[in-house]
Amino acid sequence: MSRPPWKTQLCEMVQPSGGPAGDQDVQGEESSLGKPAMPHLPSEQGTPETFQRCVEENQELRDAIRQSNQMLRERCEELQRFQGSQRKEKEFLMQKFQEARKLVERLSLEKLDLRRQREQALQEVEHLKRCQKVVRGAGWVLPRSRPAGAAGHL
Repeated sequence: MSRPPWKTQLCEMVQPSGGPAGDQDVQGEESSLGKPAMPHLPSEQGTPETFQRCVEENQELRDAIRQSNQMLRERCEELQRFQGSQRKEKEFLMQKFQEARKLVERLSLEKLDLRRQREQALQEVEHLKRCQKVVRGAGWVLPRSRPAGAAGHL
């Protein structure tokens, strides 16, 4: 005859019956809560007490699991908040980095343009100096440059 599903080997181990672990006393061992493991008593000795201890230990284990789960949930939420703030900070820094990169590129282009303008101005000055030498060498008299506001007054 088959056993009911609730009567597995594990159930037999905690029941004070004559099952596989039923006649053994477990002493010196500790449960996961640090209390001495419940002894397995023969069926004549204290079945209601043993059952009550199982129920109490079961409730303690459930409470411990609930507390642990709650702590894990809180820790997980804290980690998610931290990751969110890290993500926002990274996005902010990336935006600032992109802005700085664009500024450096723009300033580099301006610098190149100013160098070209300076080079062109220097070439024009050199050309004017050469022209001036040629004019003086030919004996021509060049008019003196007038201030910008003096044009038209003689």
